[in-house]
Amino acid sequence: MSRLIYIAFLCFLCLASCKSVYYNTFYNAKQQYNIAEQKRVESENPGSRITSATYNALYQRAIVKASIVLKYFPDSKWFDDSLLLIGKASYWREDYAEALTKFEELQQLFPESELIPETRYWQGLALWAMNRTNEARASFSLFDKKTDPELYGLSNLALAEMEASQDNREDAIISYRALLETLDKKHKLRARAWQGVGNNLLELNRYNEALEAYENVLKSKPDTRTNFETRVKIGDTLERQQKYDEALDTYKKILKIKRLRIYEAEIQLRQARIYQLKDQVETAEKIYSDVGKKYPRSEYSAAAFYRLGLIEQKSRKNLEKAKELFEKAVREDRSSDEGKLALQRQKDLVALERYQKQVEKVEDPQKALGPLVDLAELYLFNLGEPDSALSIYQRVLSLSDSSDLAPKAHYVIGLIYADSLKNESAAREQFQLLLDRHPNTPYTVEARTRLNQKHADDALAETQFLQAEKRIQEGIPAQDIAPIYRQIADEYPNSLFAPKALFALAWTYENDLDQREQAKTIYEQVQERYPLTQYGKIATDKLKGKFLDPPPEPVDSTQVQPSDTQSDTTRSDTTETQPDTTQTRTQKVIRTQKTVSPKPAFKPDVIIGGGIMEAVDADEEPQVIEEIEPEYPEEARADGKPATVLLRLLILKNGSVGEVHVTSGPELFHSAAVEAAKQYTFEPGIHEDAPRDMWLDLSIYFEPPE
Repeated sequence: MSRLIYIAFLCFLCLASCKSVYYNTFYNAKQQYNIAEQKRVESENPGSRITSATYNALYQRAIVKASIVLKYFPDSKWFDDSLLLIGKASYWREDYAEALTKFEELQQLFPESELIPETRYWQGLALWAMNRTNEARASFSLFDKKTDPELYGLSNLALAEMEASQDNREDAIISYRALLETLDKKHKLRARAWQGVGNNLLELNRYNEALEAYENVLKSKPDTRTNFETRVKIGDTLERQQKYDEALDTYKKILKIKRLRIYEAEIQLRQARIYQLKDQVETAEKIYSDVGKKYPRSEYSAAAFYRLGLIEQKSRKNLEKAKELFEKAVREDRSSDEGKLALQRQKDLVALERYQKQVEKVEDPQKALGPLVDLAELYLFNLGEPDSALSIYQRVLSLSDSSDLAPKAHYVIGLIYADSLKNESAAREQFQLLLDRHPNTPYTVEARTRLNQKHADDALAETQFLQAEKRIQEGIPAQDIAPIYRQIADEYPNSLFAPKALFALAWTYENDLDQREQAKTIYEQVQERYPLTQYGKIATDKLKGKFLDPPPEPVDSTQVQPSDTQSDTTRSDTTETQPDTTQTRTQKVIRTQKTVSPKPAFKPDVIIGGGIMEAVDADEEPQVIEEIEPEYPEEARADGKPATVLLRLLILKNGSVGEVHVTSGPELFHSAAVEAAKQYTFEPGIHEDAPRDMWLDLSIYFEPPE
């Protein structure tokens, strides 16, 4: 009997020991995760030397330890906890796919787990990070205020932040305010919700309303970081209103709050910038110098010396002193944003001296044109000195009024006046001179767009273009449509329809008539004649790709297809003779079939847009805010070739994608390209001071997986 009791006692000890091992393993993983969290938060403090590599390594340790529970203790009560911990650690390591996998596994394996609500919240975060916004919204919408009040608040905050991240400012404000109505007056999320309201009002230039929202943040007892960020936003708002003295007072108050003094360096840099705006340059310089001395080897000292360098470069034109200060900024912290800018500015000043010497050495003024253009572009695009660039372009124009550089000089001078110096009358004068003196150049169409001019040729060209559209709808063969496009491009080269027609002609040769060499030649003409238009840019993208290469010779339809018993050697040889692109492989297969689906005809209504304007004709074209990397199709992985698909997108005035049409590219990649494009978000196009729906052409590039 005593022996049985002894054995039972040993079994109890073994079971207890196993449970202890389960917990100790998970406890160690959780401990590593908590340390990683602490380091990540500390890395956000001013002057912190903690890098992402530090806390990512700790998250990885947590993952390794939690994975032991999954591998060796599948019956452990900590299994679901380990899945959640691995998912959260993977999320912070930006391995969102792995995080999502763990969150999904937890829900599948433990549908009754008490961790399900928290898992769904983190699943929403991972989906959002992967730009799967619709799925993320669905995940965030699963919470009930009564059963999960904390997660309900966090999820609704995330939904509001999603709207803000997509520049849906009004919708974001509505979402934040709706959340505020559900939160108790002392709820810790109120500060963040009011901060969201203020930030979006600020982006809408509703300054007074933004200031009211920020005051509500401060009344909500925010944490230290939110308190600081809000006070800085108040200062920023006052700066935008050009209330510089009030902004300075705001920054001074920040420095009087004991717990915010850790941000002293950042605040002093902001104060110095305001003194620059007030033309009190000496005061600004003194503050920059003090920051440089007080916070050595930091991002703040790098910023201070970089800005001192800019003062020497732009205000005093003391390039030697500027170079010294930029070099010092790089030494302080070359990895910081302004340290990197200082390094680039050093290189730019070296190039500046080189171009200046080249100009000085040349005796023949005509031979100085090349270095002068390089010099002007350096001033304009790199050094941010439009006045200096303007002076040099005017010199170029005086030396080259009859040369090939003159149209470009007129055009760029017009751009500088219009966009940098805000001198609309001088800009219009230059664009008009360009049209009068050099009507047959690549810059003509863009100049006319800037002037909002209608040309007599436009009506005639449009009539013929619409005629081509009508004939396509009537089923007229493509070979009968192509001459119309050619006639438009040849007879009305300066009309707004010329680049469209020439592009349509190339597209027709490529896709309808299967004459790739001819298509390539015409795409080159589009690129050469209209480089500044959207069609010129698309043509350039197409010419960079391989899918315009000539297709292989058609396969003899009487040829016997390789049987399953064919030797490996023969199969290998056949593979090696395949063409380089996915598209031509697809075409080769199509040619061996008994029935061939007709290629889609080129539809001018896609080019014209059914009355919706072209992005290229707008005052401001839509700009990509959120770009989605396309998923390389599984069926194309065997070939592993790069590919480009050209799409036609309808960008709505809220910045979302309304329609997507494939215009060209390998068929295997069409679905993936369309799926990626649907998830893009844009800054909407502007015309006549208002957002407008408009058509935009977009290239989606597929990089083969490694």
